[in-house]
Amino acid sequence: MTAFFKRFICRLVILSSIVLPYSANTQAAMIGTGQAIANVEAQRAKVKDFLARADAQRKLAALGVGAAAAGERVNALTDDEAQLIAGRIDTLPAGGVGTEVALAIILILLLFIFLVDRRR
Repeated sequence: MTAFFKRFICRLVILSSIVLPYSANTQAAMIGTGQAIANVEAQRAKVKDFLARADAQRKLAALGVGAAAAGERVNALTDDEAQLIAGRIDTLPAGGVGTEVALAIILILLLFIFLVDRRR
């Protein structure tokens, strides 16, 4: 039984060492500063577009946050925070029950970041 197991593991390692290098993306390259800045600005624009929606405006108004304050806070986000929030927006469903919950999570996250930054 152990000889069979050892043979099986050896064959699996050999097969994976042959197949896996070809399945990896080998197109890694350096990106320029312009591309990096454009990516961050695109993420920031995605968050601004999300906050410009009517349902987001209603939810912000219900939470007592004005549209101007939310826009200023989006401008003050760090690159990592903008990437995190834009990633959350990308995972939202196109419609249905989860939309309100995901919208509330994103707005609470923005409010939390706003309040933590205000305390500093």
